Amino acid sequence: MSSLEPTAFHPEHRGFTPPRWSILVSTPRRYPIVSTRLLIRASQLFFASAFLLAASSSTTAQQTAQPDPNRKITGFAVIDQLITPGAEPVFRAEGYTLRVNSATNLRFTSGPASLADLGPNVWVRYEGRRNDSAEIVLSSAEFIKPSLHTPKRDPNVSVAQVRTFPHGSMIDFDGSFRTDSFKRRLEDKGGACGTGWFPVAENAELQERVRRIGVRLVPQYQRDLPDDDPAKVPFRFYAIQEGYIRSALGCEDGLVLVPTPVVGRMQNDNELAAVLADAVAVILQRQNVRLQVDLKWMVAAEAAAYVGAGLAGVTGAAIAMHPILRKIEEQRGRMALALMADAGFDPWQAPEAWRMLAPIDFPKHPSKLKYPERSKYQLEILQLQYQPASGSTGTQIRAQAPSAR
Repeated sequence: MSSLEPTAFHPEHRGFTPPRWSILVSTPRRYPIVSTRLLIRASQLFFASAFLLAASSSTTAQQTAQPDPNRKITGFAVIDQLITPGAEPVFRAEGYTLRVNSATNLRFTSGPASLADLGPNVWVRYEGRRNDSAEIVLSSAEFIKPSLHTPKRDPNVSVAQVRTFPHGSMIDFDGSFRTDSFKRRLEDKGGACGTGWFPVAENAELQERVRRIGVRLVPQYQRDLPDDDPAKVPFRFYAIQEGYIRSALGCEDGLVLVPTPVVGRMQNDNELAAVLADAVAVILQRQNVRLQVDLKWMVAAEAAAYVGAGLAGVTGAAIAMHPILRKIEEQRGRMALALMADAGFDPWQAPEAWRMLAPIDFPKHPSKLKYPERSKYQLEILQLQYQPASGSTGTQIRAQAPSAR
């Protein structure tokens, strides 16, 4: 069965909940080199220090100097779309359009042997500069088709999208379900994405809306992978009852959870798609970081930051002040815009979604809300790479986009 095909929740899908003391020593399910739960713990400490750094600094995000538009841009990402094949191909990765020309220093490692072998699910390590068409013209590019680890999943936890739930259903970070009839500790309810249980929203129409929008956002290259391919992520999308988180959560192994208050603030499907696309991007980022750790291209601190990037509240000043967090946020913002555009949603409404979610308490006059930092960065990318569709809110907010960096 395809991982995107529907199924129903049955009691035998319940997963075992390890005791709290065992979390740090639990065996990672997918990549033996990096324990996701361990990195989540490390990332919480990392984020706490970043918040303290932001709070102690008198320099705000708005006062930070804009980077040089002609700066060198580097990255490592999977190619999700081949735009133009040939001797000088153009392709997309991590929300950038990348161009190879005759001056590009090329290298092929473990997989592709030439430019003719390029396509989706090939990875590229690149360096280049933006041209007048907002493409990144590559000075160097290394192409890789890595051998990913075969996922090791709990056989008692289904990775298929569930469509119906018994009354009182709860979902864990790994996608396992239980009902209130089962004994659980109060401290296991809620919490960060990697540590607790969340009540499933008992609204079939809402669940179907979240599932329908989420499935559309899964990138085409992921859809095209065979179900037994280690690179394929079994994306599932659920609405949960959680009163404090102001984003969707990109959890373990393709699980996306969105709190009902977040859905309630969204004015239309485009804005909800922006929030879900952000969580999809989080999960794809984690696949990226696990591969970089395998290749020994990333240090532990940065890896922990990426793994914890889907946790609630990691936005605002801390991201603006810390280079690693800012890099994560910006990469995710570009990826989410590309996912939205590919799925037929209006990416120009993404900044509006984050503006709606910025305050803890929603004001009486939403028109006075300011754009948070993630909105501002997405506005820059939209101004560079996307034209507003007819009738899009982008025609009204385009003038508010700051100078492109």
